[in-house]
Amino acid sequence: MHRDGLVDGSLALTRQEDRTPMFCPACGTSAATDDRFCQNCGKPLPVASSDMLGQGSSPVTDTSSLPRTPDLPEGATVGAPPPIPAPDVPSYQAPQAPPPYGAAPAYPTDPAYQAAPPPYGAAPAYPTYPASAVAPFLPVGPAAAGRLSSFGAPLARWWQRVGSMLLDYLIVFIPLAIVNAILNSVFGTVHAVKLLNGTYGTQRSIQGPAHAIILIATVVVTGLYFSILNGTQSGQTVGNRAPGIAVRDATTGEVIGFKRGLLRWFIRFVLYLALILPGILNDLFPLWDARNQTIADKAAHSVVIRLK
Repeated sequence: MHRDGLVDGSLALTRQEDRTPMFCPACGTSAATDDRFCQNCGKPLPVASSDMLGQGSSPVTDTSSLPRTPDLPEGATVGAPPPIPAPDVPSYQAPQAPPPYGAAPAYPTDPAYQAAPPPYGAAPAYPTYPASAVAPFLPVGPAAAGRLSSFGAPLARWWQRVGSMLLDYLIVFIPLAIVNAILNSVFGTVHAVKLLNGTYGTQRSIQGPAHAIILIATVVVTGLYFSILNGTQSGQTVGNRAPGIAVRDATTGEVIGFKRGLLRWFIRFVLYLALILPGILNDLFPLWDARNQTIADKAAHSVVIRLK
Protein backbone atom coordinates (compact mmCIF):
# COMPACT_ATOMS: atom_id res chain seq x y z
CA MET A 1 0.00 0.00 0.00
CA HIS A 2 2.73 2.40 0.82
CA ARG A 3 4.46 1.81 -2.50
CA ASP A 4 1.27 2.13 -4.47
CA GLY A 5 0.43 5.28 -2.57
CA LEU A 6 3.87 6.73 -3.38
CA VAL A 7 3.36 5.94 -7.05
CA ASP A 8 -0.09 7.46 -6.99
CA GLY A 9 1.31 10.62 -5.32
CA SER A 10 4.05 10.96 -7.94
CA LEU A 11 1.48 10.65 -10.74
CA ALA A 12 -0.73 13.24 -9.05
CA LEU A 13 2.23 15.60 -8.70
CA THR A 14 3.14 15.09 -12.38
CA ARG A 15 -0.43 15.87 -13.48
CA GLN A 16 -0.48 18.92 -11.26
CA GLU A 17 2.79 20.12 -12.84
CA ASP A 18 1.31 19.45 -16.32
CA ARG A 19 -1.54 21.79 -15.45
CA THR A 20 0.82 24.54 -14.28
CA PRO A 21 0.34 27.53 -16.67
CA MET A 22 3.22 28.91 -18.68
CA PHE A 23 3.85 32.46 -19.92
CA CYS A 24 4.64 33.68 -23.40
CA PRO A 25 8.23 35.03 -23.43
CA ALA A 26 7.27 37.62 -26.11
CA CYS A 27 4.23 39.35 -24.56
CA GLY A 28 3.94 37.77 -21.11
CA THR A 29 0.43 36.31 -21.61
CA SER A 30 -0.32 33.15 -19.61
CA ALA A 31 -0.86 29.89 -21.58
CA ALA A 32 -1.68 26.27 -20.82
CA THR A 33 1.03 23.64 -20.82
CA ASP A 34 -0.29 21.88 -23.91
CA ASP A 35 -0.59 25.16 -25.92
CA ARG A 36 1.94 25.50 -28.69
CA PHE A 37 1.20 29.07 -29.74
CA CYS A 38 0.35 32.19 -27.72
CA GLN A 39 -3.33 33.13 -27.82
CA ASN A 40 -2.44 36.87 -27.72
CA CYS A 41 0.49 37.46 -30.08
CA GLY A 42 0.48 34.11 -31.99
CA LYS A 43 4.16 33.40 -31.41
CA PRO A 44 5.32 29.78 -30.62
CA LEU A 45 5.54 28.81 -26.96
CA PRO A 46 8.46 26.89 -25.39
CA VAL A 47 8.15 23.05 -25.38
CA ALA A 48 8.47 21.16 -22.04
CA SER A 49 10.89 18.16 -21.95
CA SER A 50 9.11 14.81 -21.32
CA ASP A 51 12.11 13.42 -19.42
CA MET A 52 11.94 16.18 -16.88
CA LEU A 53 8.16 15.76 -16.51
CA GLY A 54 8.59 12.02 -15.86
CA GLN A 55 11.04 12.74 -13.06
CA GLY A 56 8.58 15.08 -11.31
CA SER A 57 10.70 18.19 -11.84
CA SER A 58 9.79 21.53 -13.38
CA PRO A 59 9.50 21.61 -17.16
CA VAL A 60 12.60 22.67 -19.04
CA THR A 61 11.99 25.42 -21.55
CA ASP A 62 13.58 24.96 -24.98
CA THR A 63 14.09 28.50 -26.34
CA SER A 64 16.58 27.70 -29.06
CA SER A 65 13.95 28.08 -31.83
CA LEU A 66 12.47 31.33 -30.49
CA PRO A 67 13.60 34.78 -31.65
CA ARG A 68 15.60 36.81 -29.19
CA THR A 69 13.49 39.27 -27.25
CA PRO A 70 14.95 42.75 -27.57
CA ASP A 71 15.95 44.65 -24.47
CA LEU A 72 13.10 46.82 -23.25
CA PRO A 73 13.77 50.45 -22.37
CA GLU A 74 13.50 51.62 -18.82
CA GLY A 75 9.91 51.93 -17.64
CA ALA A 76 8.47 49.74 -20.46
CA THR A 77 6.36 46.64 -19.82
CA VAL A 78 5.97 43.44 -21.80
CA GLY A 79 3.12 43.64 -24.31
CA ALA A 80 2.79 47.44 -24.08
CA PRO A 81 3.61 49.71 -27.05
CA PRO A 82 7.13 51.17 -26.95
CA PRO A 83 7.39 54.62 -25.36
CA ILE A 84 7.79 57.64 -27.67
CA PRO A 85 11.17 59.30 -27.06
CA ALA A 86 11.04 62.91 -25.99
CA PRO A 87 12.04 65.37 -28.75
CA ASP A 88 15.36 67.12 -28.51
CA VAL A 89 14.07 70.62 -27.70
CA PRO A 90 16.44 73.43 -26.64
CA SER A 91 15.89 74.74 -23.17
CA TYR A 92 14.78 78.17 -24.35
CA GLN A 93 12.08 76.57 -26.57
CA ALA A 94 10.74 74.11 -24.00
CA PRO A 95 7.33 75.01 -22.54
CA GLN A 96 7.68 76.95 -19.33
CA ALA A 97 5.32 76.87 -16.40
CA PRO A 98 3.43 80.13 -15.95
CA PRO A 99 4.90 82.38 -13.24
CA PRO A 100 2.93 83.01 -10.04
CA TYR A 101 0.49 85.89 -10.04
CA GLY A 102 2.37 89.18 -9.74
CA ALA A 103 5.82 87.67 -10.31
CA ALA A 104 8.10 88.70 -13.16
CA PRO A 105 8.03 86.32 -16.16
CA ALA A 106 10.93 83.90 -16.64
CA TYR A 107 12.81 84.88 -19.77
CA PRO A 108 14.33 82.18 -22.03
CA THR A 109 17.86 81.03 -21.48
CA ASP A 110 18.98 81.24 -25.09
CA PRO A 111 22.49 82.79 -25.16
CA ALA A 112 21.17 85.59 -27.39
CA TYR A 113 18.71 86.54 -24.63
CA GLN A 114 20.83 86.31 -21.53
CA ALA A 115 20.45 90.01 -20.75
CA ALA A 116 17.74 91.01 -18.32
CA PRO A 117 14.80 93.06 -19.71
CA PRO A 118 15.54 96.79 -19.85
CA PRO A 119 13.79 99.13 -17.42
CA TYR A 120 10.59 100.79 -18.49
CA GLY A 121 11.24 103.52 -21.05
CA ALA A 122 14.82 102.48 -21.81
CA ALA A 123 16.00 101.30 -25.21
CA PRO A 124 16.14 97.47 -25.53
CA ALA A 125 19.56 95.79 -25.58
CA TYR A 126 19.70 93.85 -28.82
CA PRO A 127 21.79 90.65 -28.94
CA THR A 128 25.17 90.73 -30.56
CA TYR A 129 26.31 88.09 -32.99
CA PRO A 130 29.75 86.96 -34.14
CA ALA A 131 31.30 88.96 -36.91
CA SER A 132 31.24 85.96 -39.23
CA ALA A 133 27.46 85.65 -38.92
CA VAL A 134 26.78 89.24 -39.93
CA ALA A 135 26.63 89.96 -43.65
CA PRO A 136 28.82 92.90 -44.63
CA PHE A 137 26.98 96.07 -45.55
CA LEU A 138 27.45 97.11 -49.12
CA PRO A 139 28.01 100.82 -49.78
CA VAL A 140 24.80 102.12 -51.31
CA GLY A 141 24.76 105.67 -52.67
CA PRO A 142 21.88 107.75 -53.95
CA ALA A 143 20.83 107.28 -57.52
CA ALA A 144 22.18 109.66 -60.10
CA ALA A 145 18.76 111.28 -60.56
CA GLY A 146 18.05 111.47 -56.82
CA ARG A 147 20.27 114.06 -55.15
CA LEU A 148 20.15 114.64 -51.41
CA SER A 149 20.02 117.84 -49.41
CA SER A 150 22.58 118.69 -46.74
CA PHE A 151 20.22 117.33 -44.05
CA GLY A 152 19.64 114.04 -45.89
CA ALA A 153 16.23 114.56 -47.54
CA PRO A 154 15.88 113.76 -51.26
CA LEU A 155 15.62 116.86 -53.45
CA ALA A 156 12.60 117.42 -55.66
CA ARG A 157 13.00 116.67 -59.34
CA TRP A 158 12.63 119.41 -61.92
CA TRP A 159 9.43 118.08 -63.47
CA GLN A 160 7.82 117.91 -60.00
CA ARG A 161 8.56 121.59 -59.43
CA VAL A 162 7.25 122.65 -62.84
CA GLY A 163 4.10 120.55 -62.52
CA SER A 164 3.29 121.93 -59.08
CA MET A 165 3.92 125.53 -60.29
CA LEU A 166 1.47 125.15 -63.20
CA LEU A 167 -1.14 123.67 -60.87
CA ASP A 168 -0.70 126.57 -58.41
CA TYR A 169 -1.16 129.19 -61.13
CA LEU A 170 -4.36 127.51 -62.29
CA ILE A 171 -5.63 127.49 -58.70
CA VAL A 172 -4.79 131.20 -58.22
CA PHE A 173 -5.53 132.77 -61.59
CA ILE A 174 -8.76 131.00 -62.55
CA PRO A 175 -10.71 132.52 -59.59
CA LEU A 176 -8.99 135.91 -60.18
CA ALA A 177 -9.90 135.82 -63.88
CA ILE A 178 -13.53 135.08 -63.03
CA VAL A 179 -13.67 137.99 -60.56
CA ASN A 180 -11.98 140.28 -63.10
CA ALA A 181 -14.50 139.34 -65.79
CA ILE A 182 -17.41 140.07 -63.45
CA LEU A 183 -15.98 143.49 -62.48
CA ASN A 184 -15.36 144.42 -66.12
CA SER A 185 -18.88 143.46 -67.16
CA VAL A 186 -20.45 145.46 -64.32
CA PHE A 187 -18.20 148.49 -63.99
CA GLY A 188 -16.33 148.50 -67.31
CA THR A 189 -16.84 150.82 -70.25
CA VAL A 190 -16.97 149.95 -73.93
CA HIS A 191 -13.98 151.02 -75.98
CA ALA A 192 -12.32 150.08 -79.26
CA VAL A 193 -9.43 147.62 -79.34
CA LYS A 194 -7.21 146.51 -82.21
CA LEU A 195 -7.47 142.82 -83.00
CA LEU A 196 -4.69 140.53 -84.21
CA ASN A 197 -5.87 140.58 -87.81
CA GLY A 198 -5.51 144.38 -87.96
CA THR A 199 -9.17 145.23 -87.57
CA TYR A 200 -10.82 146.99 -84.64
CA GLY A 201 -13.44 145.71 -82.28
CA THR A 202 -15.17 146.74 -79.07
CA GLN A 203 -14.44 145.50 -75.56
CA ARG A 204 -15.91 146.26 -72.14
CA SER A 205 -13.23 146.69 -69.46
CA ILE A 206 -12.28 148.89 -66.53
CA GLN A 207 -9.92 151.70 -67.39
CA GLY A 208 -7.88 154.19 -65.40
CA PRO A 209 -6.99 153.93 -61.70
CA ALA A 210 -9.52 151.14 -61.10
CA HIS A 211 -7.65 148.93 -63.57
CA ALA A 212 -4.35 149.57 -61.74
CA ILE A 213 -5.98 148.68 -58.42
CA ILE A 214 -7.18 145.37 -59.86
CA LEU A 215 -3.66 144.53 -61.08
CA ILE A 216 -2.13 145.39 -57.70
CA ALA A 217 -4.75 143.26 -55.91
CA THR A 218 -3.95 140.35 -58.24
CA VAL A 219 -0.23 140.60 -57.47
CA VAL A 220 -0.84 140.88 -53.72
CA VAL A 221 -3.14 137.83 -53.62
CA THR A 222 -0.64 135.76 -55.62
CA GLY A 223 2.28 136.85 -53.40
CA LEU A 224 0.41 136.04 -50.19
CA TYR A 225 -0.61 132.64 -51.54
CA PHE A 226 2.99 131.55 -52.22
CA SER A 227 4.59 133.36 -49.25
CA ILE A 228 2.24 131.99 -46.60
CA LEU A 229 1.95 128.41 -47.88
CA ASN A 230 5.64 127.97 -48.80
CA GLY A 231 6.92 129.78 -45.71
CA THR A 232 4.72 128.45 -42.88
CA GLN A 233 2.95 125.29 -41.71
CA SER A 234 4.13 122.37 -43.88
CA GLY A 235 5.89 124.56 -46.48
CA GLN A 236 3.55 123.33 -49.21
CA THR A 237 1.16 125.03 -51.58
CA VAL A 238 -1.82 123.14 -52.97
CA GLY A 239 0.21 122.38 -56.08
CA ASN A 240 3.14 121.10 -53.97
CA ARG A 241 0.92 118.54 -52.24
CA ALA A 242 0.11 116.73 -55.48
CA PRO A 243 3.69 115.46 -56.16
CA GLY A 244 4.57 115.48 -52.43
CA ILE A 245 7.24 118.23 -52.37
CA ALA A 246 7.86 121.07 -49.89
CA VAL A 247 10.09 124.13 -49.37
CA ARG A 248 12.64 123.84 -46.54
CA ASP A 249 15.70 125.62 -45.18
CA ALA A 250 18.77 124.51 -47.13
CA THR A 251 20.80 123.74 -43.96
CA THR A 252 18.44 122.70 -41.17
CA GLY A 253 15.44 121.34 -43.10
CA GLU A 254 13.01 123.57 -41.17
CA VAL A 255 10.27 125.74 -42.61
CA ILE A 256 11.71 129.03 -43.94
CA GLY A 257 9.06 131.38 -42.52
CA PHE A 258 6.86 134.06 -44.07
CA LYS A 259 9.58 136.67 -44.75
CA ARG A 260 11.87 134.32 -46.63
CA GLY A 261 8.87 132.84 -48.42
CA LEU A 262 7.93 136.35 -49.55
CA LEU A 263 11.51 137.05 -50.67
CA ARG A 264 11.58 133.79 -52.63
CA TRP A 265 8.35 134.66 -54.48
CA PHE A 266 9.26 138.34 -55.04
CA ILE A 267 12.61 137.52 -56.74
CA ARG A 268 10.86 135.11 -59.08
CA PHE A 269 8.15 137.70 -59.82
CA VAL A 270 10.74 140.40 -60.60
CA LEU A 271 12.67 138.06 -62.90
CA TYR A 272 9.53 137.31 -64.91
CA LEU A 273 8.64 140.99 -64.93
CA ALA A 274 12.02 141.77 -66.56
CA LEU A 275 11.13 140.69 -70.10
CA ILE A 276 10.14 137.14 -69.01
CA LEU A 277 13.43 135.55 -70.16
CA PRO A 278 15.20 135.86 -66.76
CA GLY A 279 12.18 134.21 -65.12
CA ILE A 280 12.39 131.25 -67.51
CA LEU A 281 16.12 130.98 -66.81
CA ASN A 282 15.33 130.96 -63.08
CA ASP A 283 12.93 128.02 -63.48
CA LEU A 284 15.43 126.08 -65.62
CA PHE A 285 18.29 126.57 -63.13
CA PRO A 286 17.62 123.33 -61.12
CA LEU A 287 18.46 121.26 -64.21
CA TRP A 288 22.19 121.94 -63.82
CA ASP A 289 22.47 123.14 -60.21
CA ALA A 290 24.09 120.71 -57.76
CA ARG A 291 21.38 121.33 -55.13
CA ASN A 292 18.45 121.64 -57.56
CA GLN A 293 18.01 125.30 -56.56
CA THR A 294 16.62 128.20 -58.55
CA ILE A 295 18.06 131.71 -58.29
CA ALA A 296 15.21 132.58 -55.92
CA ASP A 297 16.06 129.52 -53.78
CA LYS A 298 19.65 130.66 -53.48
CA ALA A 299 18.56 134.16 -52.40
CA ALA A 300 16.19 132.74 -49.76
CA HIS A 301 18.62 129.91 -48.80
CA SER A 302 15.94 127.30 -49.44
CA VAL A 303 15.60 123.95 -51.19
CA VAL A 304 12.62 121.94 -52.42
CA ILE A 305 12.55 118.38 -51.08
CA ARG A 306 10.46 115.28 -51.64
CA LEU A 307 8.28 114.11 -48.77
CA LYS A 308 7.24 110.81 -50.36
